[in-house]
Amino acid sequence: MKNSTPYSIKRRLTLSVGILVSVLLIISLYFSFNSAKREVEEVYDARLGQSAKLMLLAMSLSNAEKGVLNQRNDFDLWMQRIEQLAEHDSQPTPFGHPYEQFLVFQFYRDGKLLWSSASELSALSQSATTKGFADTFVSGEQWRTFQLSFPDDKRQGEYIVAGENQSIREEIINEIALSTLVEQLFLLPTLLVVLLWLIRKYFKPIDQLRIAMAQRSAHCLDRIHVADQSIELQPLVDAINTLLVQLELAWQKEKRFTRAAAHELKTPLTILRLNVENAMQTEDPKQRERDLQNLLLGIDRTDRLIHQLLTLAKVDGSSSHSQITTVRLKPLLQQIIADLVPLALTQHQEISLKADTAEVLGDPALLEVLFRNLVDNAIRYSGHGSKIQLQLKNLPQQVEVLICDNGEAIPDTTRERIFEAFYRGHSDQGNGAGLGMSICKDIVAIHSAELMLLPRANHKNTFQVSFAK
Repeated sequence: MKNSTPYSIKRRLTLSVGILVSVLLIISLYFSFNSAKREVEEVYDARLGQSAKLMLLAMSLSNAEKGVLNQRNDFDLWMQRIEQLAEHDSQPTPFGHPYEQFLVFQFYRDGKLLWSSASELSALSQSATTKGFADTFVSGEQWRTFQLSFPDDKRQGEYIVAGENQSIREEIINEIALSTLVEQLFLLPTLLVVLLWLIRKYFKPIDQLRIAMAQRSAHCLDRIHVADQSIELQPLVDAINTLLVQLELAWQKEKRFTRAAAHELKTPLTILRLNVENAMQTEDPKQRERDLQNLLLGIDRTDRLIHQLLTLAKVDGSSSHSQITTVRLKPLLQQIIADLVPLALTQHQEISLKADTAEVLGDPALLEVLFRNLVDNAIRYSGHGSKIQLQLKNLPQQVEVLICDNGEAIPDTTRERIFEAFYRGHSDQGNGAGLGMSICKDIVAIHSAELMLLPRANHKNTFQVSFAK
């Protein structure tokens, strides 16, 4: 089972980027430290080799042991003064630097140690034939040494060894290498702060969207506008605005249906109650029969009203959930005519159909309601003995359905308002609620079709439904 606990994208992104940057910077620091350390070691080895050369040249000038002894005394005197004057290990003096005590020079002649700058230290040279750099373990400490002899054969017996305490050497090398990383160490928190600021800045449109959504309700479905638009967020804003439009439309339809039901059911129920009360109170049998007859008519009208209200609710609910399929119009119209023929026969009317073969894309149930309402309307209001004609035309650009009757001409006032909800052009005829034509108009809109009441021609009233191919 997946974890349904919500999480913060901003927090996860910040944490992920922070960890990634930290790891990459640490790796960079590691390689930078090792690189700096190698560079400093090479410099120290070069200094050790250079010092050995200078010391060997200086010592070789004194061939007598007495001269070597005098040089040793002078060297010891310098080191003593350095030790006396230096207040700290890193404080330089006029005679040199205290760090010199960790440097050792040993002069050899014919394999014999003639002089050492550190008298307490054992010989660092393992053999007269050894040359170059070496790591030597002497007196319990590790030393980095460089042994050098003259290049000519005449003075092969003289050589010198320059050594440096490895632990002190490593300590200083590490300090120098670390000092090169100080700026990069300050870079990490600075970079993290900048990243946090940037993430907060670029997540601002999401916060604006969240605030805007929190302000919306069933009574406030205004479109959302985000001040700081972004390419990634724009499709989401558009989708939400589309949803808000649909919600507002559904809400308006819901209110329309509620108002319609409340308005239209109130009057017939009141009339039914009055008829029942009159029938109960009268003692005249003929009056009672008239009241009961009016009661039946009221029940019929209420039944038709409820049917139309349910149809209106169905149409409103189907606007976004229509089952679109290919509908064959000719069989559909034939079935509607067959169902309504008994009603037409009661008024001695004729119904005919002239149809081409045609198909449209639509909701079969809604299209049946559309044409049933139009044909039923013609039957109810065209008058006794009228002729009703249906024509289905399959034209190159569109499919047309014409419902014609030769009843009385529809007044201009009625023509202007015939598609309005609850408008009854013939209030003295029928028992409708004035919703039939409004429902037809809504169904036509759902199918992107067109419904028109054509100008009267050839003494006929004609409704035309056009479907674009």
